[in-house]
Amino acid sequence: MKKGFLFRLSIVAALLPASVAAQDVREANFQFKQENYQYALKLYLGAYKKDTSNVDYAYSIGVCKTKTYSKPDEALDYLLKAEKKYGQDGDFLVAMVYAYFYRGDFAKAREALRKAEAKLKNDRELKLLSAYIGNAEKMVQKPVDVTFVNLGKDINSALDETTPMITPANDNLYYTSNQKFDTQLKLYATDIFSSYSEEGDFKKGRVLSPICTLDDEYVGGLSDDGSTLYFRLDGLDAFQDLMSTEIQKNTVKGKNKLSEKINTKKEEQSAWRVGDTLFFSSSREGGLGGLDLYFAVQLPTGEWSDAESLGNKINTEYDESYPMVSADGRKLYFCSNCTKSMGGYDIFVCNIDPKTRALSEPRNIGYPLNDVYDNKTIAYTPDGNYAYVSAIKSESFGGADIYRVIFNDRDPLVKLYQVKLVTQEGDQKVPLGSAGQDLKITVQTKGSTVYGTYVYNPTTSIVNVALLPGNYVLQIEGANIEPYSTKLNVVNAPGKKIENINAVVKPKK
Repeated sequence: MKKGFLFRLSIVAALLPASVAAQDVREANFQFKQENYQYALKLYLGAYKKDTSNVDYAYSIGVCKTKTYSKPDEALDYLLKAEKKYGQDGDFLVAMVYAYFYRGDFAKAREALRKAEAKLKNDRELKLLSAYIGNAEKMVQKPVDVTFVNLGKDINSALDETTPMITPANDNLYYTSNQKFDTQLKLYATDIFSSYSEEGDFKKGRVLSPICTLDDEYVGGLSDDGSTLYFRLDGLDAFQDLMSTEIQKNTVKGKNKLSEKINTKKEEQSAWRVGDTLFFSSSREGGLGGLDLYFAVQLPTGEWSDAESLGNKINTEYDESYPMVSADGRKLYFCSNCTKSMGGYDIFVCNIDPKTRALSEPRNIGYPLNDVYDNKTIAYTPDGNYAYVSAIKSESFGGADIYRVIFNDRDPLVKLYQVKLVTQEGDQKVPLGSAGQDLKITVQTKGSTVYGTYVYNPTTSIVNVALLPGNYVLQIEGANIEPYSTKLNVVNAPGKKIENINAVVKPKK
């Protein structure tokens, strides 16, 4: 998420009254100034629940939501409650730009931007926001034909799951999550989680304990053969440095810090290895600005060569990170928050010439693979029929969730069932809506083995179920409906990839 104006708002937070839950509010103010917005948000929400008339709490909640993945589209609701008091303040006007932008209301975001520009002359952040809004307005008009399927609560939590990586064999998924709270430091600790796959079904994600400690670890990338996981460590042993570990079946072994040719006193964030070449991101001296992309070659001695920049065709004055090379070696994917993004980090791709290794001009991979939030990685399966991304959506369990992306212009074996839950009222079928918010939706195979659990969207009354060829039973249970089940038979043959069906459920009497 973006920074900029949020640092200036620490003064506002420090002046908030502590009339309700004084100790928690003081702690919230402190955490806000420390940029620990996730925990500050939790405390402000608790105070606001006891005093919903307090516009200062509303203001801080709105700001925190623009800084975290905790339903940032709700920021506008809180900021509007504080508009009468803060409406002429420059920081408030900038916050309103983000709030409308995250709502997808680009016209009002542009209007708020003009007001903020009049107050804050030649503000660099506002110039970047102007570019984001313009790009977003255009890109949403030409969406890529894809379907998102939430991987469910075995992978996703009430907090954030980000930067998914999939091994070439499609059998191990690695991702970053901040679901563990450190009660002493009062921070949401960041760890690497892994999940292994059985016939396309990912099992419950677990902390990768051999490499995760009390420090923060973030997924950084993989080697092209799937034998090595790269990760960033923020802690006592290493700070913003790249590490590697060997992948062995469903676990990892060892923890090695990369050499000083790769790690510097500045930040190194991500890496991807292809053969003897390591692509990585670094904010080292001599770059164009922020994080840039570099490469180094492993020499016969085992040491790395001096790092070389990928050049100004790829790198900008902003940040570039998370390089990933496609399975065929012909495409380089990376993320950037430059002026060609539609909001925060977007994912870009460029072609790699198979003979000269020259890189083409990068292009944005498009909406909705990119959206107004941060989009950093896209992990394709080797056949290119699917990919895994982190996204913020209305049906998410909390903040950012991991989704499987189905490319509808291809003809994969998997079939997507869009199951709409309805009730029968006379001759009409009526969407179940919010009456189904507590639903448990599972798909079972032979012997009542659970194949997967799925997420119901009360806004659309739809649950998306992606299945490989086979015979299944879809089961739906909930406090307000009678149990429902139906058979789903997926045939191993070309044909219609998306099937729309109704599940007519009966309310309990």
